[in-house]
Amino acid sequence: MSKNSFFQLLFVTIIVFVFTGHVSAQHPQYAKGQLIKSEQIAVFDQQKLSKITHEELQEFLHGSPTPFEAYNGKFATPKNSLTLYKLTYQTSIPEKKNKLTIATGLIAIPDQLKEGAPMVSYQHGTVFGKEDVPSHIESSMEMKLILSQFGGQGFVCISADYIGLGDSKEPNSYFSRKATEEACMDMYAASIQFLKKKNIKTGSFFTMGWSQGGYSNMVFLRRLEEAKIPVTASATAAAPVDLNLFLTRGLTNPRAIDAFFTPAAFGNLLFAFENYYNMPGLAKKSILPQYYTLAEDFYYFKIDFLTHLQKTTTKIVDYVQPAFIEQMKAGNNKLSKILNESEGYRWLSITPLRAYYGMKDEAVPDYLAHLAIDYQSLLGKTNGQSFNAGDNADHRNTYVQALIEVEPWFETFMK
Repeated sequence: MSKNSFFQLLFVTIIVFVFTGHVSAQHPQYAKGQLIKSEQIAVFDQQKLSKITHEELQEFLHGSPTPFEAYNGKFATPKNSLTLYKLTYQTSIPEKKNKLTIATGLIAIPDQLKEGAPMVSYQHGTVFGKEDVPSHIESSMEMKLILSQFGGQGFVCISADYIGLGDSKEPNSYFSRKATEEACMDMYAASIQFLKKKNIKTGSFFTMGWSQGGYSNMVFLRRLEEAKIPVTASATAAAPVDLNLFLTRGLTNPRAIDAFFTPAAFGNLLFAFENYYNMPGLAKKSILPQYYTLAEDFYYFKIDFLTHLQKTTTKIVDYVQPAFIEQMKAGNNKLSKILNESEGYRWLSITPLRAYYGMKDEAVPDYLAHLAIDYQSLLGKTNGQSFNAGDNADHRNTYVQALIEVEPWFETFMK
């Protein structure tokens, strides 16, 4: 047994049995981190995988400043097919006294799989639909790109839906740090159990995330390192690793290019923190009265994003109450404290790390996307590097460029 496989099995053993004293009303026979069930949901053949990085990518990039033609032919040609499974597993919510609950995620297994095949855990970005997640694969273009670029080269691909999304019955845990960590850690544990049942032994383990998923990737990476689980290398694209800076900058120093979906995302964060950090009334005190019910309905998936957009505003400063902006400027309220404690970069990582940023990113400013590398380099990190995805790269361009460059970089660690 390889060293990496030993640590994987040790982690699964610990996470499944340490919490056996806690029971779930939904699944009392399962412990935290345990796989509950698996369901085959699709098969992506080579033709399907190739279509993702051609016709589907062209549609995905519609309206971006760097068009599809700049990336055409730069993705790896798929070498194999993939079988996709939805995993249901037990996890917990630390913010709610370690309440046990279920979560879902995706695992994709290449055919012609070789023993010791690499595995990549992908952390997905912000979604505005409950089922726009990896386990509902046709609704998740970003995950399909992972399957084409990594799965098509023989990587086992896994991804958590996060608590509150997919089949979860909980409220959306949007940017709730510890709930995010638990979902990712327990998805990893459930995936190892699933692979063991299929007698599949993986080798090198990588992680990656984009946007919110870049943040999720960093807090997940820290937990993996704390648990002594070897990560071969990791990468982020447009990762807002400092939540306090991310949110406060948007309120106090908005840019002309700031994303039109910023108010919708901000409202979701307020309701998530209200739910997960026991802050009743936070959203009502923060959002302008004329938009409050729309924001609430949007958070609970009662209306879709287009409806929210048509009836609200694209400017965050026109969405929230002036008194709330003043509180965030002062930086001494409870929300600011929680955001500050929810950072995803203030430690010295041992894992080789790349961070990608775009100079025209409407969602995550370039300085925020490479902050983790800057900060950790000051602490002495020598195996971290940031990359400019392009002076004309927006949020989607940054992700696409990262995908093209990260897969061959990951492969260098297996030679």
